[in-house]
Parts: sequence; C-alpha cells; structure tokens
Amino acid sequence: MFKRISVFFYLILALSTSACAMPTGMSQAGSITAPSIDEASGLAVSRINDQILWVHNDSGDTARIFAIDTQGQQLATLNITGVKNTDWEDIASFVYEGESYLLIADVGDNQAKRSQYQLHLIKEPDLSLLNGQNNLSAQPVWSMTFTYPDGAHDCESVAVDSVKGKILLLTKRDTLPILYELPLMAPSVQSGSNNSPAQVMNKQAKRLGEIAPLPTAVLDYVSIYTWAGFAGKPTAMDISADGLSAVVLTYTHAFYFSRTQPGDWLSLFSTTPLEITLPAIKQAEAVGFSQDGQSIYITSEMIPAPLYKMDLNGAGTPQ
Repeated sequence: MFKRISVFFYLILALSTSACAMPTGMSQAGSITAPSIDEASGLAVSRINDQILWVHNDSGDTARIFAIDTQGQQLATLNITGVKNTDWEDIASFVYEGESYLLIADVGDNQAKRSQYQLHLIKEPDLSLLNGQNNLSAQPVWSMTFTYPDGAHDCESVAVDSVKGKILLLTKRDTLPILYELPLMAPSVQSGSNNSPAQVMNKQAKRLGEIAPLPTAVLDYVSIYTWAGFAGKPTAMDISADGLSAVVLTYTHAFYFSRTQPGDWLSLFSTTPLEITLPAIKQAEAVGFSQDGQSIYITSEMIPAPLYKMDLNGAGTPQ
C-alpha cells in the first residue's frame, strides 16, 4: 500500500515538474511588477505603438487601462471617462477603416446575476505624440449595452474580427462554452470627442452555438483548477488581424486555431487546435496576438506577473 502511495506522489511530482518546463517556442519576455497592475485580466497588443501592450485590471479597479512595454514595465495610464469597471474581463485591439481602436469588455458575471453587460470602444492613443505624458484620459467612441438571448452568462473571453465586423464572446462557466456574436458598429466621427457624448446603443447577442470541450491533459487532473471546476474553461481570447486565427486561453493551456481561408468561427472552434501547455502561472487570464499574428503574449493576475511570448511557428511540447 505504501509503495502505491509513493508511486502516486512521485507521479504528481513528475507532472508538476513538467508543467514548470518552458514549451518550445516560449520565452519569458519580462514581468509586470507595477503595484497599480495587480490583477491583469486582459491584454491587447497595440496596433500603432511598437512594442506596446495594453492591459487592465479585473473588477475592483477604476475605469482605466495601462500601457506597458514588452518587458512588462508600466509606461502610461489611460483613464476611461464616463464609464465604470463593474467586471472588466478582456480587451481587444484592432484596425477598422484605417483607425486603431481598443474594445474593453465589461462582461464578467461570476454569479450569473447581471441583467446586462457593456462594451466600450475607444480610439487608441498614439503614445509617440504625448511628449512623455503618462496620465491620459479618453472617452468611448461608443458604448454598447447588451444582453444574451437565453439569460445571464459569465464571460471572460472577447475578441474582435474586424475583417467580418464581428465581436465574439465565449462563455466560461457553462458546461460547454457557448459562442455568441455582436456587430462591430461603425464608429461615429462626431461621437466620443471632447465636445460630444459617446454614442450609446443596446443590442442582443446572437447565439452561435456550443463549442467542443477544450482538450485537457493528464496534468489537469492533479491541478487545483480541476478541483475548483475550472479545468478547460476559457479565460481569454483573441483573433489575429487577418481574421484567420484565434487563440483561447485557459488556466493551464493556450489553444491556437488557424485556417487558410475565412470561414465561420463556430466551425473553426470545432477543429483540433494546437495545444500549448503553459509553464507554472497563477490565474492565466490574458492573451493577445502580436501585430503580425506570428506570436502571442500571455500574462496573469497577481504580481509579479510573468509576461510570456510564444512563437507560434516554433510551438511544440515542453523542452
């Protein structure tokens, strides 16, 4: 009996050691250590500022996002006026009609009690024009209040397909993740300026369907996230600029879905993804494609938070 128990614990130790190994193609680019970024819950790579990422905290913070460099150093704070942070869970960056935007998703709902949710679209500031100013403010170009057709859902994964003009939402706590979409509304030139209020609209998300369970590994069965019921649950999502690839994050893995021709997202999420095992990381809840779509950045809540970069061309098993 003692021998069996010993073998079991050695197995757990071996699996834990494997989890700490760095997957082929992944490196730690830096760490987020700024006290103001203590619960990073969303990440987006800037489309107009080289080597800049945008991150935000989870619920409990004010309505603000942060510009950090690719080593994790905080460079600027952007306060979003006229809105509040109920439970911000994701952020997306994209170019639309030649302009760069950020979409902030106030969609978290752990208890599935909210009657409605919000999305906020802001024009991305060009940090090269700020002359060292590091405390900025912006007003949304538009804010969208939306509901689901089948009641409340907790969601932490939101992405923008600017090619098709769609906003995708993937739920977290349902038995099978459910994919929804909303229209990416064209920004108004007048709204969101300093002299006019942001455009506000109400929409209902369209249910596209359930997706297959995200793959799990043997390690997941000895993970605290399994015992908490969160193994394989989506915590973040992003879509590449060309609209051909998506990455979905869980607490233990990143899943890369790719295709060569445009198609519907529900079909893509039904295919077998490239599975990327994460190194030991606490509450991985933020992921974003690089500008060229050839790599992804991943970080987590709590500080110091490691900032990982994964080369998708070199993706493989742990070394």
